[in-house]
Amino acid sequence: MKAGVESVVKMTTIGEAEGQRPSEVARLETQLSSDVKISKVLFERKVNTFGSLAALPSNVEAIEAALMFSAGHNPFVALVGPSGWGKTHLLNAVSLRLTVEQQVTAERTTVSDYLANPMRPEVAGPLILDDAQDALTKNRLKQSLRISLERRVKCGKPTILAFTAPKPTRALRALLPSARDWTIATMGAAEPAERVLLLHQMSTAEGLLLSPRLSKVIADQMHGNGRTLAGALKRLRLSGTNWLDPNATLRAFGLLDPFFADNGSWDLKHKILKTAEQSRDLYPKISTLDLALYTMLHEAGLSEITVARSAGIEPADAYLRASSFKTYVQDSDGLALVVRQFIESVLESLIKD
Repeated sequence: MKAGVESVVKMTTIGEAEGQRPSEVARLETQLSSDVKISKVLFERKVNTFGSLAALPSNVEAIEAALMFSAGHNPFVALVGPSGWGKTHLLNAVSLRLTVEQQVTAERTTVSDYLANPMRPEVAGPLILDDAQDALTKNRLKQSLRISLERRVKCGKPTILAFTAPKPTRALRALLPSARDWTIATMGAAEPAERVLLLHQMSTAEGLLLSPRLSKVIADQMHGNGRTLAGALKRLRLSGTNWLDPNATLRAFGLLDPFFADNGSWDLKHKILKTAEQSRDLYPKISTLDLALYTMLHEAGLSEITVARSAGIEPADAYLRASSFKTYVQDSDGLALVVRQFIESVLESLIKD
C-alpha cells in the first residue's frame, strides 16, 4: 500500500479536478464489485463514510483494510492506532456501507457490550467491535473474546475489531486466533503536513473556508488528536464559514486560543504585544500599545481580563484605550491601513513560529 500513498494524497487535493485516478485506487477497484467504485467510496463528502476521512500516509493502510472488509475480501481485520485518529469513524463507515449500500445485517458494538451477556446467540452476519483493547487487560474478557473469535474464524464469519494502542503488541496478536487469517492494519497520528490535508477535508465537510496560514498554524501548533481538530472546526463553524482574509484569520486564532492551551509556546497575546513593540519605528505617530490592545480586543476578540493582564494594566483601562483607538480607526483611512499592515505582521510572526 505504501507505493500508492502519494497517489492517494494527490487525489484528495487535485486528482478530482484533473480527472486522475491513483494506481492504488484503480487496483482496489478491480477487487470491489463493479457497481461501487472505490474512488466514490473514498472521496464522497458524507459523515461517517469512507469519504469523510482523508486518505493520508498514516491511515491509508487501515482505510484499505476496512474497504476490503466491507467488500467481503478481507473477512478478518484488526485496526490498531492511538485514540482520536479515525478508528471508530472507519468502523462506522464499514457499518454504513454494509447495511445501507450492500443491505447486509451487521452488528456494531463495543467488546465490553458484546461480551456482557455470555448466553447471547452468536452473531450470524458481520461483527464490528470497537474498544477491543478493553479485553487485553481483563482475563475473563480476553478468554471470552478469544473463544468467540475462534468460533467466528472457524465458521468464516466476517469480523473487524479496533484496538486503541500505539502499535500491534504481542498480546494483541495472541488474542487473534489463526493469526495468518487476519489483516492487522495500523493508523498513526497525523504528522503536521498530513494535518493540513486532514484539515482541508474536515473543513470541507463542515462547509468552512480556511486560509492557508490558518490551516498551517493549526496543523503545526495545535496539539491533541483528530477530535481536537474537529472540535476547533466546530468552534469556528458557530461563528461563520469564511476564514480566508487576514482579519478573519486573526479572529479565528482568537476564537481558537483555548485549543492551543496544551502548547506551552503558544501565546497569542504575547505575540501581538511583541509585534507591536517591534513596530514602534514603523508607526511613530501612534501608541503601539493601543494598537495592540485594539487588535487583541476588537480584531482577535480576546477577553479583556486576559488582555489587560498580559499588558500589565487594569481591564477598564484596556477597554477604554482599545475603544478610543477603534474610534480613530473608523475615522481614518490611514489608520485603518496601519491596522491591516499590523495584522499581516502578526500573522507572519505566527507562521514563522
